[in-house]
Amino acid sequence: MLLTTESIETDVDVLRVLDAYRARWTIEEYFKALKTGCRYEQLQLESLHALHNALGLCMPMAWRMLHLRSYARDFPEAPADQVLEPKYLEVLVAIAAKQKNKWGLKLKRDPKAVDVLYAVARLGGHLKNNGAPGWLTLSRGFHTLDGILEAAALLGGREM
Repeated sequence: MLLTTESIETDVDVLRVLDAYRARWTIEEYFKALKTGCRYEQLQLESLHALHNALGLCMPMAWRMLHLRSYARDFPEAPADQVLEPKYLEVLVAIAAKQKNKWGLKLKRDPKAVDVLYAVARLGGHLKNNGAPGWLTLSRGFHTLDGILEAAALLGGREM
């Protein structure tokens, strides 16, 4: 049973309320990515201005993690470029191409969305048979990936 103050006199009204309620879970996951993955609440910033600035930096990261996890769950066989920018894919493929890499990262020749999810999570310390990756693991994986991209740009003298 769903309690609501919204009008539910027609079938269209009922469907609108149900759609809004279904969106709640995605919103909850987004805030969990923001709080847990980005550790927004642990920043302990004192001014509203500083909190707004931190939120401006954390929101895109939380969205990126949510997009990757949700899309890989809903469309696991989708092409990898549907969930990750080409520069990130290029780095993941390059790391996986090395037989012995620090993370034990392996990718198929034509990676799918689910492969990318677990590859990013592996960079964050996710263990192979440990269930779906959590927000902290994905966050650490993206931070590692960002660091590798920055180092490659510095060493190669080009923007990635």
